[in-house]
Amino acid sequence: MDKARAAIFRMISPGDKVLVAVSGGPDSVSLLYLLKEMQESVRFDLSIAHLDHMARGEESTGDARFVEDLGKELGLQTIIERVDVAKEKEILKTSFQEAGRILRYRFLESTLRRIGGTRLALGHTADDQSETFLINLLRGSGLKGLAGMPQTRGAVIRPLIDCTRAEVESYLADRNLAFRVDASNAGDKYLRNRIRHELLPVLKTFNPKIASNLRETAKLIRDDDRCLEDQARLLFSEMAAPLAQDAGVELDREKFNQQPLAYQKRLVRQAICHVQGDLRRVTAKHIQKIIELFEYPRSGKKIDLPGQLIAVGGHEGVEFRKSTGARSKDLLDGKAGLNPTELLIPGATPIGDTGLNLHTRFLSSNDWKEPEMSSERAFLDFDKTGPAIQARFFRPGDRFVPLGMTGRKKLKSFFIDEKVPREQRDTIPILTTGAGDIIWVYGKRISDNFRVTEKTRKILFIEGQKGYPLAGGGGGDKMPPISSGLF
Repeated sequence: MDKARAAIFRMISPGDKVLVAVSGGPDSVSLLYLLKEMQESVRFDLSIAHLDHMARGEESTGDARFVEDLGKELGLQTIIERVDVAKEKEILKTSFQEAGRILRYRFLESTLRRIGGTRLALGHTADDQSETFLINLLRGSGLKGLAGMPQTRGAVIRPLIDCTRAEVESYLADRNLAFRVDASNAGDKYLRNRIRHELLPVLKTFNPKIASNLRETAKLIRDDDRCLEDQARLLFSEMAAPLAQDAGVELDREKFNQQPLAYQKRLVRQAICHVQGDLRRVTAKHIQKIIELFEYPRSGKKIDLPGQLIAVGGHEGVEFRKSTGARSKDLLDGKAGLNPTELLIPGATPIGDTGLNLHTRFLSSNDWKEPEMSSERAFLDFDKTGPAIQARFFRPGDRFVPLGMTGRKKLKSFFIDEKVPREQRDTIPILTTGAGDIIWVYGKRISDNFRVTEKTRKILFIEGQKGYPLAGGGGGDKMPPISSGLF
């Protein structure tokens, strides 16, 4: 295990706070003892994390108990949580193994943040690397999948990645260290198990060193992939422009089309990751459709992607942003509590399922100062709006008098003039009087009919806050000081 010890010296610095994921199996137990063995010489803090998947009844409970006892024996802080993966996979709409992986990493990342950790140590071995290569090859994968698992990625470290399972078992046997055995690893239900017990033994008849050759191939691929990814990241920074209100990102069409296909694919994946955070369920077909959107531009054409993400053809490129179309339809149908919603004045009102809260309060005309423009704030003549202000969404035939104009304008025409994409128009809250007259197209323009004038006696201030905490029923005293606004 000298390779693992050398890796620990490289990966961990004095003063680090290391969280080690311990399932109770041989790999994670050997990693825990190795870290404990070297803790004093490297001088780092060490804690244990264990997630009980509640998947194997008493056996899962026994694993958690074993890890808890291990933590007590070694005098280490031990964090254990229980999650019903079988139940959660229905919510995540994925397989049991993928749900378990997602939930495990969520738990580990949140625990690392909670304890102020700087390193997350995982017990993947060289055998896991070989199996991962074959899994991704069989499923169909690009360089990133075939590159396998890196030794380090951000805070994640894998000190055992160059050690075989046989070396791990020898380390445990030499020290007479106990560990748990997951009975499900012996079955053939999961692809990894079938590769481990059926495919690899057959491949070894062709080449006894097949496992090490696969790992070496993965390393070569990983080096090439890293080089290409660094260059693609540089290109992305040159051609990506943020959308308004941090709604997503747009890639410049002309610059994109000048790139080789290999970079184009990476640029699309980077754009998706930028907006969504991962590439889960994004396939090669999705990537190809988006590339065609660059190649054959059509403004307004939309491609739906996993995770409520959309790619939309724009005037100068392709925009990547979260889709709210399905949500807005539910809102319009009254399924999310907006059919319509009356504002609490003064107070704070959540607008259906949009994550937006509208905060209201009164200002005295004596305190009035003409504010700077801001799309999330409005200053209105309360005597004209009246107290029965409602929030709803776009309806065919909507008209209003935009600020600065004298005649009524179709809201659809207003959206076109403002270059609001078609799929976003049904997601913009619209404030109206009790009689249905439009007061404010949120984030865009108030109506000239309700602006503050010299004759205004009572000013109504409304501000939109994304996810702003509501304070009981009122919330007026929680409002930030007014420094800018929108007429």
